[in-house]
Amino acid sequence: MHCGTTVGVHGILHRHPWLADADAEELRETVLDLALARADAYGWYAPYGWRTAKGRKARHEPERWLACDQGGDWAGGGEIRELAWMRADIPEDVRHPRLPVLPMARTLLDGLDRVGAVALTALCAHLPLQITAGDASGELDEMREWFALGPPAASLPVSSAASAEVHLTVSAASSSAWGARHETARVHRAVQERLGGAAEVRIPRTIDAAHLRCRGTSGELPAGTRPVAQFAVRVREWSADVALWLIEATGDALRATGHSVPVMVTVSRPSS
Repeated sequence: MHCGTTVGVHGILHRHPWLADADAEELRETVLDLALARADAYGWYAPYGWRTAKGRKARHEPERWLACDQGGDWAGGGEIRELAWMRADIPEDVRHPRLPVLPMARTLLDGLDRVGAVALTALCAHLPLQITAGDASGELDEMREWFALGPPAASLPVSSAASAEVHLTVSAASSSAWGARHETARVHRAVQERLGGAAEVRIPRTIDAAHLRCRGTSGELPAGTRPVAQFAVRVREWSADVALWLIEATGDALRATGHSVPVMVTVSRPSS
């Protein structure tokens, strides 16, 4: 087993009025329980462990995972916090193109949405690229077509909230192959290829790391992990689904450009 895929949801939670006075710790535990119940209802994870036959895995299912830890910061105060995070076991012998980032995030968001409204500021995911393999181009093409149906930026007012520029940050150990700027350029081209005309990617002059708040997930990567690349992405809307799309496209682009070490990918909307 490889306990190495983590997803974190960052933002501010505005509780429903009828839950405004509920105990914060109890409500947080309720949200995490709801997330797992949602995953079970969808058949997205293996709540009782992995099926084996004579010591060997009985089947390989990319969408199946086993939640091994979860948490969240509900200290209150109206500040941006990592509201919920979940870590999952993925067997190392499963060679599939996509990690269960989308179902993990969706179940967390479902739990949060059940008790209030989330002002989402960031999503982050730890991607153990060394255990992924295969071709995800078909799925990524379909995702790109989905988001391409949003209004083009040229048709929106400059002040429109529908069009947004977000930060896409890759963090990795300093020992990985990120020493030269041309490496960032290679990844940039690969990310843009996967996003097509549905989003525009550029490389900013400097990395803005002030928004990186992955306390619940930072322990997943080796000591010395730091932001190694950042992209400014103009998207047609800001939503959890867009953030998940950018994370998955970036993970696939990293793998396609030869990266096989664990990374943390964060998609955030800079504060105005």
